[in-house]
Amino acid sequence: MKAVISTLMVTIITGVIVFKFFLTSLLTFFGYAVLPIESLKGLTHSKKIVQKMQHRHQAKSANISKRFIQRSGKKIAVTAVSAATIGTVAVIGTLTYLEISQYCEDKQVLNADANILFDTDKQFNMNACLEQGKQDSAHFANEAWQSIKETSSEVLSSLEQTSDELLDPSRKATAELFESIDDWFNQTFK
Repeated sequence: MKAVISTLMVTIITGVIVFKFFLTSLLTFFGYAVLPIESLKGLTHSKKIVQKMQHRHQAKSANISKRFIQRSGKKIAVTAVSAATIGTVAVIGTLTYLEISQYCEDKQVLNADANILFDTDKQFNMNACLEQGKQDSAHFANEAWQSIKETSSEVLSSLEQTSDELLDPSRKATAELFESIDDWFNQTFK
């Protein structure tokens, strides 16, 4: 009787092991896996965390351009007003260039985060971002210049009237200023 029970037990255990391996192989063939319930709960929790991070990332990506426009315009205008001299155009150009660089670095970090969160491999083009920023930021420089015009002293007003053509940055002049600053940075730091 002992032999029958032990044989029956070994047969049942062997059958369970064979069935488990067969089921695992069959599920693997269809792209599934067998996991304990505790592991599945952990994966579900991890998936919720990843989804929450993805939503935060999307919100941050949507707000980065808005913050760039709000922060940069105010910062450049305030700094330009405090440096209201002949070199104001250079101050505006340099600050705008630095703001554009910071904006593009933030976008590059967001791109790297998106590649991890969404399992993509999108390359970030820093030069394209800088060029687009130069084009978009011409109105920052003009806004800062207008702010200087509105808050300038009487001495600056008389200087402004006599040399408005020289100092007032147009889109073309601003783009040329950015290009010269860009060339200077490239020559200095390479």
